[in-house]
Amino acid sequence: MKYSLFTLAGLTSCMLSSIATADQMHYRNIIIGERAQGLGGAYVGVSDDASGVYYNPAGLAFAQSNDISGSANAFYSKTVTYKKALFGYEDWKEKSGGTFAPFFGAMQKLDKYLPGLVGGFAYYMTDSELKDQDDLIAGKYGLTRFHRSANQRASTYVAAGALGYRVSPNLGIGLGLGYVKADELIQVSQNQVFTNYYLLQSLRESLIVHGAQASFGIQWAPSSKVALGFTAKSGAYASQKLIQTTDFLELSTEGIKSTPTEITSSNPLGSMPLELRAGLAWFASPRFLLTTDVDWHDKAKDMDSKTSGVYSRDAVLNYAMGMEYYATPSLPLRAGFFTNNDATPNPTTSGSHSADHIDYMGLTIFAALAQPTSQLSAGVVLQKGTGKAKKLGNAAVLQDVEALAYTLAFSATHSF
Repeated sequence: MKYSLFTLAGLTSCMLSSIATADQMHYRNIIIGERAQGLGGAYVGVSDDASGVYYNPAGLAFAQSNDISGSANAFYSKTVTYKKALFGYEDWKEKSGGTFAPFFGAMQKLDKYLPGLVGGFAYYMTDSELKDQDDLIAGKYGLTRFHRSANQRASTYVAAGALGYRVSPNLGIGLGLGYVKADELIQVSQNQVFTNYYLLQSLRESLIVHGAQASFGIQWAPSSKVALGFTAKSGAYASQKLIQTTDFLELSTEGIKSTPTEITSSNPLGSMPLELRAGLAWFASPRFLLTTDVDWHDKAKDMDSKTSGVYSRDAVLNYAMGMEYYATPSLPLRAGFFTNNDATPNPTTSGSHSADHIDYMGLTIFAALAQPTSQLSAGVVLQKGTGKAKKLGNAAVLQDVEALAYTLAFSATHSF
């Protein structure tokens, strides 16, 4: 059984690494909004459509018309490659994919109640993950067989409303309030068979979180060509519930050993991080727009020590830039660049397990068909990431990680 100890450490850790949630540790997994998506999410300085409920409620006050917008089912795929994580020799790949509807929103002018007042509503997803993976290895590394099955369903979504008020021709303020829910279910099963040894492992994790988040925004246009925006978001979780069960069964010439464990927590995520966003929009001409954003999320605090190794979140800073150019009056082209840095603490060689840390850079390319009262857009969001992970249990080594994700999206807006 030349590889047994090494194999058990490596594969046990591979299973446990699946505990690292759908992906609440990245804040730009999904770019929200029809126009904003094409600009890479650099939209705080604009925000004059229904997606302003998310980016900056003050931007609603500068809306030119009422509108309703939404994103049809978007298709996404993600592959994460752990270099030489399988027994220290082979790459280990985890894949996820599926379809989801990331955004729906509506905006209505309320001048009949108060001149300059605009209301908005939006339903949007900030994360979505579907994984159905099955791996089989036989006759290698001293193993008779290794089989691993992993299934994951997870999403984080928000339903929010907001009001924007135009204080003066060039100044707007806004307030918003949203209901936040995270729902995750992870199930992993694997077995390892040697000549005189059998190991069966299973894991099931369920996480359900409910909370509320308030936002305050300011938008100021010092000239007809420049707009500045700022948004602050703060919230709290009303309830959190994590149930995690694992079973560890060994069969050998020495007998049967069973080690079931269960972890429950009513505070696995701790506090909801404070979020600050600032943006600049330059309307260079009626045909050309440049935008840039920066957003900062504070670290999570006061989480349950039993789960903090998985759910710990450091403060993280992200950037975005976007460009819009009207090739013709009815053909706007949009492109954006953004970062999607990981709030997970960097893994260390000490301890039995550390969550993965992957920092992404992203690119968006979209084209739209614009009519006087409607707009259709389609495009792609690409993200490429690199980082470090620890897949080999107590081994004092970290693995390089490469990740590639893309989303094909279609959305529409109608003004009235």
